[in-house]
Amino acid sequence: MFVWLSRSVYQAELSSAFLVAAILATWLVLWRVWRFTVRPYLRPQDPKELPYWIPCHALSFFQNSDKLIERGLDFTRRTHEPFALQVGFNKFYIVTGPRDVAEVYRKVSTLNWDGHLTQVLTNFGFKGSALDLAWHKPIPGEKCYVHKNPVNPKQLPLIKVIEEIYIAQLLPGIHMTEMSSQFIKSLKDSIHPSNLDFCTLQMNGRNRRVSLRNLARYTLVEAATFSMFGHTLHRLNPDIVQNMLDFNDQAWMVFFGLPEMFSSKVAKARRTMTETMKQFANLPEIERVGQAWGIQQVLKAQETVGIDIDSRACMLLLIFWAANSNEYNITFWLIAHLVSNSTLLEQVKAEIEMGWKDGELDIKHLCANAPTLDGAFHESLRLNGGAMMSRKVLEPTMIGDKLLQAGTNVLMPSRQLHMNEQVWGDDYKHFNSRRFIEDKGLLKHSSYRPFGGGVSYCPGRVMAKEQVYAFIAILFRRFDVKLAQGLDQKFPVLDESTPSLGITGPVKNMDVLMDLTEKSY
Repeated sequence: MFVWLSRSVYQAELSSAFLVAAILATWLVLWRVWRFTVRPYLRPQDPKELPYWIPCHALSFFQNSDKLIERGLDFTRRTHEPFALQVGFNKFYIVTGPRDVAEVYRKVSTLNWDGHLTQVLTNFGFKGSALDLAWHKPIPGEKCYVHKNPVNPKQLPLIKVIEEIYIAQLLPGIHMTEMSSQFIKSLKDSIHPSNLDFCTLQMNGRNRRVSLRNLARYTLVEAATFSMFGHTLHRLNPDIVQNMLDFNDQAWMVFFGLPEMFSSKVAKARRTMTETMKQFANLPEIERVGQAWGIQQVLKAQETVGIDIDSRACMLLLIFWAANSNEYNITFWLIAHLVSNSTLLEQVKAEIEMGWKDGELDIKHLCANAPTLDGAFHESLRLNGGAMMSRKVLEPTMIGDKLLQAGTNVLMPSRQLHMNEQVWGDDYKHFNSRRFIEDKGLLKHSSYRPFGGGVSYCPGRVMAKEQVYAFIAILFRRFDVKLAQGLDQKFPVLDESTPSLGITGPVKNMDVLMDLTEKSY
């Protein structure tokens, strides 16, 4: 009797489980048919949504966003029409058509950059009333209102003041020239035979074998640190360059607001650098020797508004990170292509020599008179740019023949713009240093966006070019450089395993080994 009763209860529980599973499966199938078949038919103006089960596309997006977006393009038969991705609780509209991208940048009243900037500031640690103060426009009678304020003569909100300071610092002019001069001074100190142990794998007299990846990463972050803060950050934190490199490797986690538990390394680097920035901001101005004009102005603007010291440090860290997010990766790819093509390398070396006058580098002359290097530079930007430009949809907006709904986000991935076969032709996946030389109109094409566009068009684009060209000019002036001999080196592969915030680097275990021979003068 007991056995029979037990079997009956077991069978009843099993039947109930099957029934529940069947109901859930039926519900899931009906929901999927409604969401991805019926509703799109009833609402043809909505961008098509890439189908998913559970839990939407969050895991795929953070594991390999490029592959996911390519799936979306295939789903829409590569028409490059806008399509939708559900990532967690957020809906993203992916815009990859050149005309659509240009339209997004034009519709500034309904597609907003400020909302995205606020989210980035929050993810970097801006808290509480600091955000309100940062967006507050000074009103006469308030403490933050200073009559004839030399730092903020237009009486703009702090965020807008810093944007204007940033532009004045980085676009051509006296402030950019001073900063570039300091940057080049640091490069000359670092790219010197006596200072290359950190990237040297083996050495024999005047010959050494080096890691291009390590050389570019450390040297360029070091130069950016010195050009912005002088030696002060090093005095406060001798490991500041390594901290930034550790942070930058996983900065996408902070950018997208992932909890710190997912990466202890990036969390530790962020906390360490934030503390360093707090110490820097608390120093009397006389002790911040060597700081760039822009850093000085930002600190004055922050003090006038009265935001707390933690938020000041977070903003400084964001500015510091932005200065180090792209240069070493584009330098890596550009030199990798040069040393892999002897004909191209010899042409570029001839152009570089013309940039040296009486033993001094004239970086302005070099940047204006190196067409072969320019072609390779822009092609490297095209092939390796992975940034996603973003906008917040404030109200329903038509892009092309698709309706974007309010409260969502627009993402414009430069990778898909730069790999649009309809624009770049059948060889769009391959490096062609002549591409931009033979068709200069491509530099202004809406499908070429290495520096973003619209109100977020990167003001540091001119400075970045000078930094990369200076690195190459000094390296090839001081050393005979060639691909390491006796090795079967495969050309590095782009790292597509995580979302990119700018120029994508190589897969982590890949490098370019070079043989350097010190020149005699």
